[in-house]
Amino acid sequence: MSAIDTTAPVAEVTVLEDRARVVRRGTASVPAGQSRLVIDGAAPVLVDKSLTATATGARVLDVRCARRVAFDPPSAAGQDAASLERALREARTALAAAEAALALASREAEAVMALRKAALRELAADAAWGHAPAPGDALTQLDARDRELAARVHALANERAREQRRVDDLGARAQVASSAAGREAAAIVIDLVADAAGEVALAIEYAVPGACWRPYHTATLVGAEVELATDACVWQSTGEDWQDAQLAFSTERPSLGASPPALTDDVVRTQRKSDVIVAETRDQEIDQVGLGGERNARDAAEVPGVDDGGTAQLLRPAHAATVPSDGQPYRVALGRFRAPAEVELIAMPERAPSAFVRARLANRGGRPLLAGPVDLIMNAGPVGRTSILYVADGERFTIGFGPDAAVRVHREELRDREAAGVLGGRNVTSVKVAVRISNLGREPRSLIVTERVPVSELEQVEIVVAGPDAWDPLAVDPKTGRGPGPSERGVVRVRERAIDDDGMVTWKVALPAYGRMLCALAYEIRSAKKVVGL
Repeated sequence: MSAIDTTAPVAEVTVLEDRARVVRRGTASVPAGQSRLVIDGAAPVLVDKSLTATATGARVLDVRCARRVAFDPPSAAGQDAASLERALREARTALAAAEAALALASREAEAVMALRKAALRELAADAAWGHAPAPGDALTQLDARDRELAARVHALANERAREQRRVDDLGARAQVASSAAGREAAAIVIDLVADAAGEVALAIEYAVPGACWRPYHTATLVGAEVELATDACVWQSTGEDWQDAQLAFSTERPSLGASPPALTDDVVRTQRKSDVIVAETRDQEIDQVGLGGERNARDAAEVPGVDDGGTAQLLRPAHAATVPSDGQPYRVALGRFRAPAEVELIAMPERAPSAFVRARLANRGGRPLLAGPVDLIMNAGPVGRTSILYVADGERFTIGFGPDAAVRVHREELRDREAAGVLGGRNVTSVKVAVRISNLGREPRSLIVTERVPVSELEQVEIVVAGPDAWDPLAVDPKTGRGPGPSERGVVRVRERAIDDDGMVTWKVALPAYGRMLCALAYEIRSAKKVVGL
């Protein structure tokens, strides 16, 4: 049965988080009866147990992967390795022949030895009955044949040892030459039977490691609209190129195991209520429905790979793509959409002394947005990079486009604590915050300034926010007699503000060109004498 070289290029590839499923398709002309098809260029790392093949017009008997060392392009080292491989094959053939000859001679020597022992036993039996015939030529011939076979077995054993040493030496040299000049290659071998000669359609499927993908986004802010493009960033180093293949990207996790949670004892104890109340301050994340980009990032970080929101996604690009097997990242376009956005300039001076461009929009792409990095483009140029979490179809989310270089923000905080007296009273901590904003640009700007005040969860702790006019940083301090310096001249005070139940204080500031404005906040933290920790 002669081998028929044929081709079956990669037609479909489904890329998962840590592997890929490859489908090859092709046709071959086969004669009637049994044939062997060889398809070269397969991935050497393919999983053998996942290799399957179907043929339309024939019956598949067996399919397997044949691996070898290839030398392409040819070189002096490759030619030396190839000659060593040929010499190694010849040496192994000679070793097998020597082993066969040695085994045959050993069995013949054992048979002659057994025949000689039987002849000696018969001679001893005849002598016991009073018959002592001469040994004759037969026994003499057996002795001579035994000595001849013993010498031959010894010579064949030496020859076998020499051939074994030769095979070991050539094998070591071929391995060194192959590692220096060769590469791993594989071919798919299919044995099939056809009832009649003709064309056979082949479909081969297998899984390969060494391939992965991650979502990648690009957000472009144009006026009051955001164009969001989603790509699949693909890496693969499987040993085979995916040339003009129809790709698909899945978030399935077939290798993710499941285990029940560990059970621990929940011990309930009683203790005497302390006379002292220990209070502590902490930052609390405020979850907002419909703003997927503002959820807790820790939830997505705990999920390895692609965050699909718990529902597996299968994403298919509109066009075929080529991904070489070089381990480099390649981006394949998955889709894009444009949506109107609420573009605002926001400042949170407690977190950063800058004003940031924020765009709020809805996902109008017709499918969820997977968590991943986002390249930011504004004013026809890149401005930075951020990331988003999982965003469902139609869900609103937020993208930040970085700080506005023309806006400067300065924050000043003053704290004064007055402890309770011996006879009672309350501890009072006075906090005063002044936020100064400057516009260095020639165009007016509107921004939202956000500060926060603590929210008490204890009856013994009270937060009292002073009125907008309770403290004026631009006024003369009655204790020190100091007033605003020359740099404070021309600063406009913003008095209108809003406070929500979460303690967020916001001012809407309209900055004129080259203008300066001031936002002031004052509040007190009043706690009972037995409260400690504040």
